[in-house]
Amino acid sequence: MLITGASLAKAFNTRIKMEPFRRVNLGAVSYDISLGNEFLRLKSEEVPLLDPEKLDLVGERIYGRDFFLQPHQFVLAKSEEWLELPPDTLAMVSGKSSLARMGLLVESAAILHPGHRGHVVLEIYNQNSVPFRLVQGLQIAQLVFFNVEPSGEYYKLDVASFKTQKRVELPGKLKFSK
Repeated sequence: MLITGASLAKAFNTRIKMEPFRRVNLGAVSYDISLGNEFLRLKSEEVPLLDPEKLDLVGERIYGRDFFLQPHQFVLAKSEEWLELPPDTLAMVSGKSSLARMGLLVESAAILHPGHRGHVVLEIYNQNSVPFRLVQGLQIAQLVFFNVEPSGEYYKLDVASFKTQKRVELPGKLKFSK
């Protein structure tokens, strides 16, 4: 069930940990997260092919207040906020319409599992024909929260790919169905 209104505000006071928490970012059905200062760009000049069976990814980590995202360029970034979800709460990440209308696609692996701990890692793509200046503190995406049956703390599960998200990481391997 979607957590809204007074229940969402109460959850931030009691069950959902957000640091920093900005009351002004809390809407009726979502919370706007802000862009942090860490970016990770795939060094395409050193990665000739993305092969899911043999990942050999090389990234360039960039720290700064801003990042100029060139047309048709992709970058990973993290939120300013550190988020900890209880075992019975799931969050979904969604881009913001105002940014999408300028050609900026902001997504994440969409689902933050119950028990998630860490920053939100965002996948950002500039589909426009002009550069886009990403600036720390920009409200970059929104989180929508749901009550679910308790499923444990995600960062402790063996199936968790990235565990606690302290910094932006590229995947080391991908999973295949047998």
